[in-house]
Amino acid sequence: MRPAVGLLYNPSTPALLAHAPALVEHLSAMPDRMWFDFGDEPVARRFRHAQGAITELAALARGRSLAGHGLGLSLPSAMPLDEAMLGAVVAVAEGLRGFAWYSEHLSVFVTPGGAAVPNAQAGLGLPVVYGDESFELLCPKLRRLNEALGCRVLLENPAQFSPLTDLDCSEPEFLNRLYRAGVSGTLLDLHNLYVCQRNGVTDPQAYLEALDLDSVEEVHLAGGDEFGGFYMDSHATVTPPAVWELAHEFLPRCRRLRAITLEYQESYFEQIGLQALARELELMHELAERCTVEHPPC
Repeated sequence: MRPAVGLLYNPSTPALLAHAPALVEHLSAMPDRMWFDFGDEPVARRFRHAQGAITELAALARGRSLAGHGLGLSLPSAMPLDEAMLGAVVAVAEGLRGFAWYSEHLSVFVTPGGAAVPNAQAGLGLPVVYGDESFELLCPKLRRLNEALGCRVLLENPAQFSPLTDLDCSEPEFLNRLYRAGVSGTLLDLHNLYVCQRNGVTDPQAYLEALDLDSVEEVHLAGGDEFGGFYMDSHATVTPPAVWELAHEFLPRCRRLRAITLEYQESYFEQIGLQALARELELMHELAERCTVEHPPC
């Protein structure tokens, strides 16, 4: 099995697909960007789906694998699962003829009080305290997602800006535990690991040696920049050399890897440029060839 090479879909994606269609074999889409959430309305009228965007994405996804990548469910939160939002995710998936798999972030996302837009995410995930309590919170929610969407569920390692101390277990140990329990696989964001390294949170080499690489089914690549003394996961640049080094060292050992996905923020599309993005995809194809596995484990 050779992992597919793809993109996290955003409004500039059609232009990149038109420029280099053969280089994109996979698309990952955020359902949260395909609806309007009128949070104070009754559940039946709370979500208005952007049917034009869903139709466009369905057309672009023909002949390509398609996965969902969520943000707003905030699974590690102690709050109950937002069943209305999960229903909206399912509706988007049905409009796109289903997701091959679905991923969420291993972070707690908060909604600013008094926001003009209902469910307006603050955009910065809060870290999770890894231990039994978080594990017991997550497992039933992950099983519910799998039941509702009918596909594999993955969790993405977060970008962090300050280390947490006195945890019951490390982040890779926590992801391993979820994988062994059969409730989720791992979406390994290598740039997030680089963010953590730049901000003094973790050592990527030690992290990846501790992570069960058989749990990794999708990988994200991206670039960032500095702001206020921190290195940010801004998706503002091409993938840094240090991230490519991690990718070439560890991804050939990920025997169940299904896709390598490039993330970039559409507001930086002109700044990065079509040629640079196409070159990223070419380098990802070279990496994917190194990650080919004849008989991946079940």
